[in-house]
Amino acid sequence: MHLLYIATNFGSLTNTFIAREVSALRRRGHRVDLLALRRTNRSIAAEPECDLSECRFVFPINWPVLVWLSLRYAVTRPRRWWRAVSVVVRAPGDSWRTRLKLFGQLLVATTAVPGVERLAPELIHAHLANPPGSYALFISLLSGIPFTFTAHAADLFRKPVGTVVKLREAAGVVAISMHNLRHYRDLYPELQRAAVIHCGVRPAEFPYRRRQRSEGPLRLLAVGRAVAKKGFAVLLQAVADLDPARYPWQAHIVGDGPLLGQLRALQRELGLDRLEFTGPLQQAQIRDLLEQADIFCLPCVVAPDGDVDGIPVSLMEAMAAGCPVVSTRVSGIPELLADGRAGLLVPPDDAAALASALRRFGDEPELAAVLSARGRARIEQDFDLDREAARLERFFAGVLAGRLPPDLISRDTGYPISER
Repeated sequence: MHLLYIATNFGSLTNTFIAREVSALRRRGHRVDLLALRRTNRSIAAEPECDLSECRFVFPINWPVLVWLSLRYAVTRPRRWWRAVSVVVRAPGDSWRTRLKLFGQLLVATTAVPGVERLAPELIHAHLANPPGSYALFISLLSGIPFTFTAHAADLFRKPVGTVVKLREAAGVVAISMHNLRHYRDLYPELQRAAVIHCGVRPAEFPYRRRQRSEGPLRLLAVGRAVAKKGFAVLLQAVADLDPARYPWQAHIVGDGPLLGQLRALQRELGLDRLEFTGPLQQAQIRDLLEQADIFCLPCVVAPDGDVDGIPVSLMEAMAAGCPVVSTRVSGIPELLADGRAGLLVPPDDAAALASALRRFGDEPELAAVLSARGRARIEQDFDLDREAARLERFFAGVLAGRLPPDLISRDTGYPISER
């Protein structure tokens, strides 16, 4: 199969899961070409998870080429061009500002069409409904190559752009969780070709260590961008509520982001000298911290602007390594944690409940070992990257054949857990 993947970029620290998926498909013998919207800022680039040497880029734009190709396609491909324009004009539920943004993306997409047609993929797949999904939509409409997309979090809940149009026009759509699939169907009840296919990790790349009750301080770890939806302010308030004599602890928070300064200020205000902000780290460094950690904590919340996590890959990595996880009942996270059987779940924005969950690791000697085994088993059963890549392969083949295999459409949601 010959695929073209479109993403904002493939080399950033926050997009490693996309690059891993590309690698998994390539290992299965498929040709996967890459089209990134922008180059990755080298200061935040991740160590490559797939070969990026042949990646093509949309930006920066050659404006004379944009004008020329827009006029050319309006004349030489009038039906395709005006169909794309009509999709923008008639985008249901979108404001005129959103439609104007879509029209701008249509114009920019014209500059990518010649290169895509030279590659001649059978199918275009975008990761993130917006903006990569917008470019996949318009390249598809102008070229006739079918497209699919996977939506995640902010692109679906915080800043949706033309989501209903994309659900309607796509040859198929992937949801990372049942939560997201239900949202798709709320937006577009006529949706047919859709499947839940998880982002995943390769368990073999995360050496498993079954955790036991720590004799020393509880070593806490959190990984994620310093943005509101990660709930790091709640984490700081929770650890401040722990009695250091009875529940000694130390913590690392890994990542960079716009709220890092505010979090440091809160750290000073609460006197949390046992907590260290490491800044962004490469995957190998995070694995070292995972090996040392007793608990992985990610208290996700719904941000004031509606932004919310999907299923954070950092939780999957911790579970694969055998590190017990504590998170919240937000979005698709309960699906990953088997509704609390493969990790502890607390309400979002509840520092007291989070602190109570952390105390359990000191009060219940067997809890760490039980969650460690169940977490690893959960990843092996339903979040193994290579197994999910096989499902994705079958999804793409079904899209091209015009019919998805029935087992892809109805994924089991009973959160099975086997003891390790």
